[in-house]
Amino acid sequence: MQETSLSTDKVLRCFFSECERHFRFLEERHGYSFLCGMAEYKNNYKIIKPLEDRPEEGRSFSAVTRYEKDGRAIEICFGNELFMVEAYSFYNPFERFELAEILTAARKDSQCLAGDKGVSTPELIQKTLGRIATCLEKHARVILNPGPKLLERAMTIRSARLEQGLRQKHSDALQAICADAASAYLEKNYRRVVELLEPHKAYLQKADLKKLERAKKYLLSHSS
Repeated sequence: MQETSLSTDKVLRCFFSECERHFRFLEERHGYSFLCGMAEYKNNYKIIKPLEDRPEEGRSFSAVTRYEKDGRAIEICFGNELFMVEAYSFYNPFERFELAEILTAARKDSQCLAGDKGVSTPELIQKTLGRIATCLEKHARVILNPGPKLLERAMTIRSARLEQGLRQKHSDALQAICADAASAYLEKNYRRVVELLEPHKAYLQKADLKKLERAKKYLLSHSS
């Protein structure tokens, strides 16, 4: 248990020190102010607590390095749930964008700003933060000062991706339901077939519709 605690402390210290080193250009060349700590949410507000308030062993945590200027902010976040490093921008107190979303909206390659999960060692933290910082520095003009049209485009792209993700999720769920219904049909469990397929009738392929209709016909003929 002590070894795990030391390892967690080492990873956190690495995250904060590497953020300060790699993103110092935001302070030196763009006039941003710097703060960092452990993030907590209270009454729908995010509070960044001092580094001395280390998380208890075994509990989840979210570490944040934040750069602020004129109501705008850049945040680099690191949590131990998936050991994921992510970078975000705020252009007002309420709307948060992934840095990659801004580059995508600007029609530039955004892979260099994509978040990484499984970043659980100092070496991986150093590599990931270096990649994100290099890309942010290269595209600082676009990311730090996007115009209204660019932000509108980023929101449009986000909505389209969300809709596509929901459609894919529905398709995957429907495929699993149809597979379960096919097994029930082979077992002549027609009531189960109807239970599974009837709520999704409007989205079924012809083969699954036939199974549903045959199952319903069988149940009707044997209802008395």
